[in-house]
Order: sequence, then C-alpha cells, then structure tokens
Amino acid sequence: MHLNLFSWVIVDCLDSTTVYGTQESKREIQEKMLKEATFGVADYVVSALALCISLSIGLYYACSGGRQATTAEYHLGNRNLNFLPVMFSLMVTSQSSILILGVPAETYLYGFLATISGFGFWFAYWLCARIVIPIVHPIKITSVNEYFNLRYKNNRVRFLTTVLSFIFWFIYLGIVTYGVSTAIESILGVPVWLCVVILSFCSMIYTAVGGIKAVIWTDVIQYSIMLTSVLAILIKGSMKVGGGSEVIRINSEGKRLDFWNFSLDPTLRYTMWNVMIGNTAKLFYFPLSQSSVQRIGCMPTIKDAYKMFYIVAPLMGLTFFLAGSMGLVSYAYFVKVKCDPLASKFIKNPNQIIPILVTEIFHETPGMAGLFIAGLFCASLSTVSSGYAVISSMTLQDIIKMKWPNLSEKRSTIASKLTVLVISFLTTGMALLLANIKGTLLKLAQMVMTIPTGPYTGIFLYSIFCTSATSAGAILGGIVSLVFYLWMAIGNIVLSPPSVEKKLAPAPLDMCFLNSTLVSYNTTTAAPTSSPASLEGFNQIYGMSFQWFDFIAIIIVFVVGLITSKIVGAPKEEDVDARYVLCFTEQFFPYLPVRVKHLLSCRSTIPKRRKQIKAEERQDNEEMIVGTSFPEKEKGVKKNFREEIR
Repeated sequence: MHLNLFSWVIVDCLDSTTVYGTQESKREIQEKMLKEATFGVADYVVSALALCISLSIGLYYACSGGRQATTAEYHLGNRNLNFLPVMFSLMVTSQSSILILGVPAETYLYGFLATISGFGFWFAYWLCARIVIPIVHPIKITSVNEYFNLRYKNNRVRFLTTVLSFIFWFIYLGIVTYGVSTAIESILGVPVWLCVVILSFCSMIYTAVGGIKAVIWTDVIQYSIMLTSVLAILIKGSMKVGGGSEVIRINSEGKRLDFWNFSLDPTLRYTMWNVMIGNTAKLFYFPLSQSSVQRIGCMPTIKDAYKMFYIVAPLMGLTFFLAGSMGLVSYAYFVKVKCDPLASKFIKNPNQIIPILVTEIFHETPGMAGLFIAGLFCASLSTVSSGYAVISSMTLQDIIKMKWPNLSEKRSTIASKLTVLVISFLTTGMALLLANIKGTLLKLAQMVMTIPTGPYTGIFLYSIFCTSATSAGAILGGIVSLVFYLWMAIGNIVLSPPSVEKKLAPAPLDMCFLNSTLVSYNTTTAAPTSSPASLEGFNQIYGMSFQWFDFIAIIIVFVVGLITSKIVGAPKEEDVDARYVLCFTEQFFPYLPVRVKHLLSCRSTIPKRRKQIKAEERQDNEEMIVGTSFPEKEKGVKKNFREEIR
C-alpha cells in the first residue's frame, strides 16, 4: 500500500514521542510525509514552466503588433482574430478549478447525475447562438451592457445589468482562485492566501500588458495542459483500479451510476428534470455574458461566430464528462484500497479528493503531480485572466466612457490596463472571503455565484423577445428576481436542508484508523452520520434544489416585467427598433410554414423588418465596395451606434 495515504495509519499505532523523539503531533508528521512524498524537483519544474509560458505570451503581445495601443486591439483584437483560438478561449473561460475539483467532488458524493448537469452547457450555447449572435454581432458593441442602452434609449437598465455583471464576475473569480488554492495547499502545504496572491498576480501581469490577444492564446495553451492532466489522471487511475470496466462495476455497485431519476420532487438535489431544465437555465448566463460577447466581437463574420458557438457546445459537454469521470475513478480507487479519505477524516474538504488521488497514483512518476498542479493552475489562470479582460472592458465602456465620452484612445487603453490591476486586488479579497464557506466548489458556484445571473438572464431574454418591454419592467422584474434568489440561496445555505444534502455511501474504511482505534466496516455499510432535523412548515420551501433557482428567477422577470409594462404603458411594436429584438418562433422554428410562424408569433412584423434591414445593409456594403455613397433615404439604417449610445 502506498505510503502517502496510509503512513499516518502506522503513526497512529506507534507512540510518536518514542519513535520520533519529538513532541510533533501526528497531524504534523502526516503533513510532512505527504509533502515529502509527493512533490519533487520535476514537479516544480513542470509547474513553473506552465506559469512561464503564460507570462511570456502576455509579454510577446505587449511588444508585437500594435502593442495594445488602442481599445479596439486591447479588448477585441481589432475584431479580426482567428476562429480556432477564440473558440478554445470561449470554452476555457467557464472551465476552471470548479471543473477540475468541484465536478469530480460532486460526482464522488452524489453520483454521475451531477456530471450530466454539465450538458446544460451544450443546450445553453446552442440555444443562445440563435439569440445573442444575431443581435450583438451586427451592432458591433464592446460591452454587452451597451445593448440595453440601445434597446431602451436610456442608461437605467444598463446600470442594473452592469452591477449584476460585476457581482457575478467578482464572485466567480473569487471561487476559482480559492479552488485552486485549496488543491495546492493539500499537496504542497502552501497557505491558501499565498496561492491566491500568486494566481492573481500572474493573471494580472499578462492580461494587463497583452490584452485580449494574450488572454486568448494563453487560453489555448492552458487548455492543452489542463486536458493532458485530466486524461493522465483518468488513464492512470483506471489502470490502478483494474481497467475501465472495473471502474464502472464498482461505481454501479456504489449507486454512483443511478442517474435515470425522473422524480418530480423539487427538493432532490439532482434529477433528470432539474439537470436538463433548471441547470440549462442556470448556464444561460455564460453565452449571454460579456466574455461571450467579447469573443463574438473578435470574429470577423457572423458565420464564424455561429460556428464557434455550435462547436464549443459539445466540446464543453465532453470536458464536463471527463471531469465527472475523475470522480468515478476516485471512488473506484478508494474502494479498492478500502479507505475513503473524506469519511476517514484524512481530508476535511471534498474539493481535495482529486489532489489526494493524484498523490496516490503518481507517487512513483516524477513530474506527474506537477502536471496536475500545472493543469489546475492553467484552468484557473485562463478563467481569471478572461474575467479580468471582461471586467476591464465593462469598466471602460459602462463607467469611464459614460463619464468621459471623449476620452482619447491612449488614455482609454491606459485606464483599461490600470483597471486590471485594481480588479486583481478585489478578487484576491473575494477569494479569501469565500474560503470560509463550506461545501464543494460546484455547489458553491451553482448557488452563490449564480445569484446575479438569474435576474440578468431574465432581463436579457425579456428585452430581446418582448416588444412590449419597458425599462421600468426590466428594472422591477430584475430587482424582484434578485430578491427572490437571495432569499432562497441564504435560506438554503443557513438551514442546509437534509433532503437536498443526502450523500451516497462512502468507500469502505476497513484499512483506515480513526483516533488511534481500528474501525472495521464492510464494503456495503457507511460510517454513521447525524442527519439534521427535517424542515417543517414554511421552511420546507428552502428544501428546493438550487438547480431550480435560475429557472424560477427568469420566469419572475418575465411575469413582473410584462405586468409592469402593461401598467406604465407598453410601446407599440412598430415603434420598437427591429435591430434589438427577435421573434421567438422565427429563431427557434425557422422551418415551419410562413403562415404558421406568422400565426404563432401573433402576426409580428419583426421578422419581416429584420430581413429588410439585412437586405439594405447588404446593399450598402455592395455600394461601399464599388465606391458609391449611401443613398440619403438609407442612411437612417446605418446609424453610428457609438453616437447613439452616448
């Protein structure tokens, strides 16, 4: 049996004072053994190389091309970047330490149904491709919040969505930074605060000096390293267990593969209903967020933007599947060695399951633990750097340019770079704050991080699909939705409903010692745990699974928004600019007969008007190519959007 996990068992059986001649506690000896046995020179070299590559790419783009001298180059790569790297960057932005640590931990504790929730990315990106791309790409905006200014002709809704976006990104980056720090702490013993500072500093350097080009190209390299580390864990772990079929057999016996749960009980943590419907609604934010809009803006043509979304969707589902499979391999391995590290109290945080597995299976392979740390670091660096770029572009367009609309390109670029510096300090503080919240990273992300995303997504969809939408309806609907989400999330966190928190039986503990006493368990029984009291009365509402929160929040925005618009006076459809709204039936049922679509859309004129605008724009482009000027009657269609925003 490998020394790392079980050397401390021997220590428990011996008198530490007699054997070691010191007064060191057993835990201190265990931590020393773990550190000495798992990380060598090769591991440090591999990890350092990953950081050096990221920093060198940032420095390269700081000194090449236009040297990030304009905001168009700094934030959008002059809207002319290659399709492939932008696609990988879009994918990696939402794949971080939450994916590498949180998804396997959630699968380990609750089964493979937690992994299937990742297919919500697939559905969300495919659906949103028909929503955000036809709106955002033609109007060529830098910040997604500029859309709301164009849609409502005022800044009120834009202000609310900007605040929601900032809240999301600060929480998200804090969770990501904290997640990688817990893993490094469990392997190296490095304090969480130091890991947080190193990660934030590295991301800040190459984002500030290299701009979006540095972020995108480092994302490509970092995704390659992350994927290599995940595949290495899956292959080596499966070999240790006895092959893929043995992994499946053990997890099937441990009920980790019982994912065909179609129960209508809303309190269950995972069912096929809340995974496919609720989680898809939860993940709608990502394709509608600033990170996606920024990458849509980097594409030279709208066809490239569509292609990017359609390819990214299944790739994200596949990556989620691989991450969840690590949880299955972890469970199979610890069943084989008959010692569950979580139930035996060897680790207290479920997010440390994968790091412990890595130290076990790669103890004889120099550099592999370093590859895991490098992969984890790269997954987090890509997300954090993308988040810095996102917040920087929103700060410039939604705050600085609103106050000083005539700010020069040079000063705007300098302001963007200084913003990255400030953001790094704020996210560092957020990461240290979130370190005090218990639970898996995936649970933390899906509940705390998504508090502002439900209202934001609701406002976005309400604005696009409802021609009767008003700024008052969007604001009131968003606020009511946010209050609902906060209320449910806080209640769920404080009360920890038992119906939501039921975990599957852990691996056996036959080979584990607890408090210097050998406790024998057979492979079918679990360590007894005390269950919290069941919720009663009105408190039962807090037992609802957090997977449903975003879906309900989006519905609240529509209901409150439409009622408010009716009260304050909804605009007529012909008065609404067709460039900023879509017809639902036209977008999602394009192949129905024209008469049927016209009937289902309540005889909306939006599709016809949008086609007319596209035809006029094509004609304008053709006239520009042959050197002719725009006819006076068509100049109204080709407005200057920047002037309109100001």
